[in-house]
Amino acid sequence: MKKEDVFNKTSREILAPALNGFVLWILRKAQRSGIRRLYFLARDGYLMYRCARIYVERFQLPIECRYLCCSRYSLRLPLYHRDIEAALDYICRSGTEVTLDKILDRSGIPEKEKEITLRLLGMTEQRKEPVPYPCLKEIRQKLEGCPFFLKAMEINSREKLPGLLGYLEQEGLMEESSMALADSGWIGSMQKEICHALRILGKKENLTGYYWGLYELPEGVKREDYHCYYFSPEAGLKKKVYFSNSLFESIFSAPHGMTTGYEKVHGRWRPIFAQTDEERRGFLEEMEKILLEYGKKQATSMRSMGDFHVNRSRQEAEKALGRFMGKPKFQEAQIFGNQPFSDDIFDTGDQTAAGRMTEEELKANHIWRKVWKMSGLRSGYVKESPWYEGSAVLYGKRPGYHIFMYHLYKYLLYLKKELGYKYRGKKKLFYPKRNP
Repeated sequence: MKKEDVFNKTSREILAPALNGFVLWILRKAQRSGIRRLYFLARDGYLMYRCARIYVERFQLPIECRYLCCSRYSLRLPLYHRDIEAALDYICRSGTEVTLDKILDRSGIPEKEKEITLRLLGMTEQRKEPVPYPCLKEIRQKLEGCPFFLKAMEINSREKLPGLLGYLEQEGLMEESSMALADSGWIGSMQKEICHALRILGKKENLTGYYWGLYELPEGVKREDYHCYYFSPEAGLKKKVYFSNSLFESIFSAPHGMTTGYEKVHGRWRPIFAQTDEERRGFLEEMEKILLEYGKKQATSMRSMGDFHVNRSRQEAEKALGRFMGKPKFQEAQIFGNQPFSDDIFDTGDQTAAGRMTEEELKANHIWRKVWKMSGLRSGYVKESPWYEGSAVLYGKRPGYHIFMYHLYKYLLYLKKELGYKYRGKKKLFYPKRNP
């Protein structure tokens, strides 16, 4: 098949039904809960927002849909100074290609301050070298012990806070209306950060969030405030194994760049967007056209929201999406794996979803090799791919075997997370905290 035909077929038969099913689930849940306003978070929420408006208009739902321009960077950076420990944890977290440069970029400090920090740490020469996972803890300790860096991060964070607070208030999040957030998910930290910012403004109520899936939850939040469609922290093991959140983000995104901050123009706060290249924009605009076309046809064929069967839609998505993401065909990996992707706080687009990997790099991600290196039992750097399955199909000599061994690792990883989450829940149940 031609690449164009593969793109259209995959988009229409797998991706469009999956996303529209999720959107209909959000609207039904919101309607039943009495939610009057839904905020779809940029950029993963852009196509969800566009589809949701179709169904709201078709069925005259009493729900207002809004698009909130934000990013992990625009939300977290203004709040760093309010919890330095949490800020250090975040900027020193793992990723597919972590370097000292990226860690300092996450802090938000200017280039001059970055250079001084590296000199003070004696690590100028290592700034662009990959940082192995076990070494991240050491980097964090060094930054925590660097007063210059901490002060620079605090000053920059305080300067950014008024813009964030002004934008959220301007967009109506302080109004007395039943409202909720909608996004792709994964950890749910953006909901926590938004609630944190709103508490600074004086809002006492927490927001509810609707998500495609959550692997875990942030510390200190209520489970009942986080609703999951496809998988949750405590369930959906097989779905997690055959799912790629990185690929999901690279496909379902907005044609504009990430939100880097907020500026005031003519008395109103507006988001500042990073640049995005024309080829990427073209891909996303074509995806948007197909998804909206599917949504309009589905909305026309439905007599009411009751015609939509949530469980059937989820099951169909699991079968089709699981095959596409977990065991892609060569042309699928070529087309969708070639999209720019960055799992870091900045959308640099410096790698593709299905990153190029050697045979040895693919083997390093097999279950026991990866467990040993990630735990520090063996030294060395494990190169990761945002969409490993796509990389295995494109560059591996034995793609099926590589995927099998990698899926074993994912089973172990997510099983550990689920058991840990359930154990923490039981511990809280049987050993509640005493009142001070």
